[in-house]
Amino acid sequence: MAQVLLRLPGTRIRHSRSRPCVDGDHERSGNDSYGQSGREREFEIGAPASGTANQLYWATGTSLTPFGVPPGWTSSGGSTSYASWGNDATSPQSIQGSDGFPDGNAALYFGNGAPVLVNQPPTFNADGTVSFPSPPSFTLFYSPVPVILSQTINTPANPAPSYDFSFWISGEGAVNGQQFTERGIFGLQVTNVLPGDPIQFLTVPNGVGNSFGVSHLYEFTFAPLNPLLPVDINFINWGHFDLSAYGMSNFTTELVLDDVIVNAVPEPGTLALIAMGLCAFAARRRRALRP
Repeated sequence: MAQVLLRLPGTRIRHSRSRPCVDGDHERSGNDSYGQSGREREFEIGAPASGTANQLYWATGTSLTPFGVPPGWTSSGGSTSYASWGNDATSPQSIQGSDGFPDGNAALYFGNGAPVLVNQPPTFNADGTVSFPSPPSFTLFYSPVPVILSQTINTPANPAPSYDFSFWISGEGAVNGQQFTERGIFGLQVTNVLPGDPIQFLTVPNGVGNSFGVSHLYEFTFAPLNPLLPVDINFINWGHFDLSAYGMSNFTTELVLDDVIVNAVPEPGTLALIAMGLCAFAARRRRALRP
């Protein structure tokens, strides 16, 4: 059965800039380029200039301006949502007191207000997942709806047995500014990989009071249930949770996102052909260098 597999990510992991990728904003036509140029651009294309005064509000539906959505992505939120795109002009670059970005100069902050109540006690697991005794429901007060960032990955145009999927996150105030005493919760939904397209709940690092660190790299592998249909990726943030009913903080941190990457994993036979091609190239080069 196709599934999304969590592979025990670590904290403060930095990516190589040389590997091919699919992300939200590298130059491409539509959603069907799989990073054949090998560039890794994160949320750089169309990003605002450095500094808090230049940040753009990106959640479609917000009444705040200036507004802009990173190319290749769609978004939604409420009129009071204050999710922003850009940086705080720090060194290294960060936004809303997050850890320094793994690459580039822009990331997305998922600001959506407080409080958010949940009807089930959460358990923050060591692997970054958040579990509940039963399916939770959330009550939002500041904004009536969550902030959602989405992209459709055209997997039928680039068929493969499976796909590697990773992204980097930090939390508001994880390093600088207002520091929250509890980890946050966000949702990840990847359609066409698990029956019913469930939302998986994951941890946002807050930087203090636990071993989860100030930033985190999540890594997944998925295979489409129906290879003829695309895969949708949705990042969901409800806001700052009030978990005081369960003996935890009444004000958790919120999500900062960067470095979203999807790579097709070639068939073993393809890998062997690539290796043979590299060996043949190396042999030709050695012959050409002989006197």
